[in-house]
Amino acid sequence: MTGCAAPADAEDVESTESALDEAATITFDAAWNERVRGELRKGKKVRVVYDAGRLTTCRGDLNGGPGWTITGFWRIGGGPIRTFEAGGRSSTGGADQAFVLDAKGDLEMWFQNTNRWGCSAYDSNLSANYRFAVGASASDPGWIGNARYAIDRMTCDGVCESSLRPVTGDIAYDTWARQRAAVRVLTFEVWKDGVTSWDNPELWRQLDVQVHSRVGSAGAFSTRYVDFEKRVGNNARYAIDLRALDPIPGMFTIQSPADCPAWPLTVAAGSNDALVEAVVELYVTVNGVELRPAGPGSVYRVRYANYKGLYAPCVP
Repeated sequence: MTGCAAPADAEDVESTESALDEAATITFDAAWNERVRGELRKGKKVRVVYDAGRLTTCRGDLNGGPGWTITGFWRIGGGPIRTFEAGGRSSTGGADQAFVLDAKGDLEMWFQNTNRWGCSAYDSNLSANYRFAVGASASDPGWIGNARYAIDRMTCDGVCESSLRPVTGDIAYDTWARQRAAVRVLTFEVWKDGVTSWDNPELWRQLDVQVHSRVGSAGAFSTRYVDFEKRVGNNARYAIDLRALDPIPGMFTIQSPADCPAWPLTVAAGSNDALVEAVVELYVTVNGVELRPAGPGSVYRVRYANYKGLYAPCVP
């Protein structure tokens, strides 16, 4: 089937698919109506039923079949634009009229009809695009935030509340932190309805909490799990051990460049040429939902410093 007109029993088809695989359906019918059947949620598949009769200005046959193609476009939250085949000549026989909603937010959709002879026409809600709300996945946490850090000698059977400071810039992990501090953590809190508000023995199964880190500002991030610290009201608080991410932990003098760390060390600003440092960038995910300090692409930064004399062969 090369066209995309909805069959007479489209409603029955939609109902069956929704029951079998929980896919939602967005229908664009010939009467210029748009309707959603099922729930649009992050992580779920959505099927698009597009009536090719909505776009008829760029037609013509080629070799006994359509010389035209309707392409569907979509994006969520202003993100990257993706496409699918919605009618006419099809490389897949029209099989790719479904896709997975990989984020929550504002789903925009529009359509373009082109033909072999250069004609182009749009179905785009008068250039405003068709918009649908995509909700959070059932597994998403309800909230992640309150990132704070503590580097302190004092302990209170763990982290003292008075030691915690909001993260407002780079975190300094200096020689005092190495030698004198008993607590060196970055903490954050997670809330999920019915999951974090009680002493839940299944918390570790229901919340997949990870920190993703790298040394410097390029290259791949490595991943490790984050330990649950305690419940704070209705939230679960997690603590990242900053010692475990230390890229220059040694307290012995390096004699040969061959023994230097795999990442570059720089002289720490304001140290009177006494310290070297390496910066670790990191962010957190909870069930795949990111916690970053200032939105997509931003990272938390920890500046690890140590005595320059220990790393003399490693510093240009």
